Amino acid sequence: MDKVVLRPEDSPFGASVLRKVTVRLVPLLVVGYIVSYVDRINIGFAKFGMDQAFGMSATQYGFVAGIFFVGYILAEVPSNIAMTKIGARVWLSRILVTWGIIAAATAFAPNFTTVCVLRFLLGVAEAGFFPGIIVYLTRWYPNAQRTKVISTVMVAIPLASVIGGPLNGWILDAFDGMLGLSGWRWVFVVGGVPAIVLGVLFFLTLTDSPERARWLNDSERAWLTGILAQEDAERAVSAPTGHWAALKDRRVIALCLAYFLLLCGAYPLTYWMPSVIKKVGHGLSSFQVGWLSAVPFLLAAICMYLTGRAVRDERSSKPVLIALAVSVVAFVITAVELSLPATAFLAITVATMAAQTAKPLFWAVPTSYLAGVGAASGIALINSMGNAAGFVSPYAFGWIQDASHGNTGLSIGVMIFANVGALLVLAGLAVRARGRRVAVSGREPVPGVGA
Repeated sequence: MDKVVLRPEDSPFGASVLRKVTVRLVPLLVVGYIVSYVDRINIGFAKFGMDQAFGMSATQYGFVAGIFFVGYILAEVPSNIAMTKIGARVWLSRILVTWGIIAAATAFAPNFTTVCVLRFLLGVAEAGFFPGIIVYLTRWYPNAQRTKVISTVMVAIPLASVIGGPLNGWILDAFDGMLGLSGWRWVFVVGGVPAIVLGVLFFLTLTDSPERARWLNDSERAWLTGILAQEDAERAVSAPTGHWAALKDRRVIALCLAYFLLLCGAYPLTYWMPSVIKKVGHGLSSFQVGWLSAVPFLLAAICMYLTGRAVRDERSSKPVLIALAVSVVAFVITAVELSLPATAFLAITVATMAAQTAKPLFWAVPTSYLAGVGAASGIALINSMGNAAGFVSPYAFGWIQDASHGNTGLSIGVMIFANVGALLVLAGLAVRARGRRVAVSGREPVPGVGA
């Protein structure tokens, strides 16, 4: 092939190659990420039975929901570094199998302390799965396609809630007492077993890189490896070189803070949505709460998918800034209108759509300049530090609930301030990036990172 086409969608040949890659890899990654999120959020429904079994307070529930992320954060960077040495196929398969075993084992926890230990180990086991997928996708998709494919894979987050909500609500009602196990224990069994099965499928199906893809012909492999090598070389000019350089890079550290704040505004929705809906909608059964909890996340999945395809400048910060601004307004309306169930539910639905859509749009920023082994450690650090919010925000939400005697509006204030903080940090990065390009070129920059 004489020349590399810079935008793959402009080339019929390139588009056909990327379609083949997408059909082969993306459905399996989406299913894997759905299962990972179901295992992560099923604690929100198991809470109803665990409250009775262990006498948990809201603060204790916030702790057991969040302790997952302590193990997750500690193991995240080492896990991604290990993946660069061992290979994505083996490492992602290992992650799935180990977390499936631990998730299922939670069903047999005899006390609150054991649940905490197993949730911590679940975080250790799952660490590296999402950043591993992000790094894996950078090895298969050029810049121009990456926002779209990341948005597609991250649709798994709201879809997990769409599936997990009704499923877990049904399990709580229908499985209670089966084989001597309470309904909340069955929630963990049904969530854990699919991960083990998927681990085997990942090992049999995934390919580490285009060079090893026997399902691509010679010309397809040459085209894809050529364009990816060219883009890696372009990013390497300004990207931090090596693991340590990426970990101490100022842009990476700023993005850690931005992602932490962004997730502080999103995670309470995942863990406290069933409780908030149950409180606002008096007299609802667990099954009804499950279905209503699914609605905001179903609409969020549609919004994420469509937005990922509507973004034209795939490296810009503007889309994520707009999504954060919308979520702030919707959260404010939710807090003010909690006494009006229909209005509160509509507002929290919009807030969920915006907060979830902001996640894949955020990842367009770091993946546009990180390259090589630095991408593995940099992306893992951003994800791990960001996911510290998974411990901090549910715990803070629960503490405020206890301290304020159930004032949900005050708790939602945490999410409002978090989203405002994320918006300000990302806007600051955008201004600095724009200023650097003006200083270098002496003229207004074309749209790009931070523009």
